[in-house]
Amino acid sequence: MLLLQFFVSGVATGCFLILATIGFSLTRRVEGFLNIAHAELLGVSAFTTWWLNSHHGWHVLAAAVAAIAFTALVGLGIARVVYDPIRHRGPAVLLITSTGVAFVIGGALHGLIGTGIRTLDIGLAHRYEAFGLRVTSHQLIVVGLAAAVSVSLALFLNRTRTGLAIRAMAVNPELAASRGVNLSATSRATWLLSSGLAGLAGVMLAVLATLTTDLAFAQILQILAVAILAGLGSLYAVILSGLLVGVAMDVSAYWIPAGYRPLVAFAVVIVVLLFRPAGLAGTRDA
Repeated sequence: MLLLQFFVSGVATGCFLILATIGFSLTRRVEGFLNIAHAELLGVSAFTTWWLNSHHGWHVLAAAVAAIAFTALVGLGIARVVYDPIRHRGPAVLLITSTGVAFVIGGALHGLIGTGIRTLDIGLAHRYEAFGLRVTSHQLIVVGLAAAVSVSLALFLNRTRTGLAIRAMAVNPELAASRGVNLSATSRATWLLSSGLAGLAGVMLAVLATLTTDLAFAQILQILAVAILAGLGSLYAVILSGLLVGVAMDVSAYWIPAGYRPLVAFAVVIVVLLFRPAGLAGTRDA
């Protein structure tokens, strides 16, 4: 029964990883580089939510909406000011630059927030039990949001003009431009969307965990594990990868200390890549 409980918790963990990784994978597909600073955007959103909720008395939902919008604008601003001027230098330079941006954001959060732990003013999660298994209301919210975001994003990318433009730009920017796609506007939409998704994941990070200024950066290893396992080419595969990594990390606590969870995440990646070197979905379009 304990092993099954770990599995249930792993599903919730996997759903959080889905929320944290979808925006990262979207940026990778469209902009063509690994944006390490994506993880720190979770911290921007988490601490914005905390600041509005705990310091200014905002209801958590209002604080969350404001934090997500603010994070989306921060992500867009970083892209315009930092990444766009050096885009011509290639993905390796952009990757290194994004790592520097991550440290800058992390340092700024540490300077503004300071040390110690923070929590939202939302009370304790309700606990539900069925068949000897326990699940909290916060875990149920994460699962529901992951499902809603996955379906909504799929519909957006396949049914809207902006979503189709994003898909076209991801496949071939030059061909997309020749067909009338405004690459600059599509890039802005991509950054707003991916950063907003990071903001949503950051809100859930604030809900699920006690916040410290280094918590967000610690998520990048798990985000990378999920993205690499998905093949860095398919948004749909992120769903399967997130669940697989989340369940593997939590179930492994049945045998080994929980501190080894990141090691387990990359062990799963290595094992899968031995049999599928291109990842779960290869490089096919989502």
